Amino acid sequence: MLTRKTMIAAAVAGIALIGSAVAIAQTPPPGGPAHPDRDAMRRAMHERVCKEAPARLAGRIAYAEVKLGITDAQKSAWQAFTTEAKAAAQPMMKLCDTPPTNVRGDAAAELAQRERFLQATLDTTKAMRAAVEKLSPVLNADQKTKLADLIRMSGGRGMHRHGGHHMPPMHGPQPTNTPPAAPAPTK
Repeated sequence: MLTRKTMIAAAVAGIALIGSAVAIAQTPPPGGPAHPDRDAMRRAMHERVCKEAPARLAGRIAYAEVKLGITDAQKSAWQAFTTEAKAAAQPMMKLCDTPPTNVRGDAAAELAQRERFLQATLDTTKAMRAAVEKLSPVLNADQKTKLADLIRMSGGRGMHRHGGHHMPPMHGPQPTNTPPAAPAPTK
């Protein structure tokens, strides 16, 4: 059985992934000449991300339930958590109501678009924290640790921000802005 902690962690991870995917769909690329189709590509990505978001959230919640090993005794608290987690995702989902627009050349519009995303992220995060706080008392120490790990992997360290873009977690060596070191002189 999955624990509540696992379910919570999975839900939080799913919400974070939804947020990063919506951010990718809404954040225009930095500088440089624009592709004529770039805006159309962003709108198409936004549409795809928004269509897939509910399924991805459901998958993350199910994953968390299994990962946490929610017991029969924890089921009712877990169900309450899943309801709250889905409601917590709504600010991010509301971003789907307004497709991204071409704001290149308009700093105020770019900042307004970014502000909407950040506000939705904050609202979702606050609601998820409240849901996790309600669930935590029914979790054992191991479940709480697993939940914290799932949350950690789904946000913060698992998301990389470069030039205003939100990118999905990367596996393997991480790129840096530092040029590779020169080879050591041989003697």
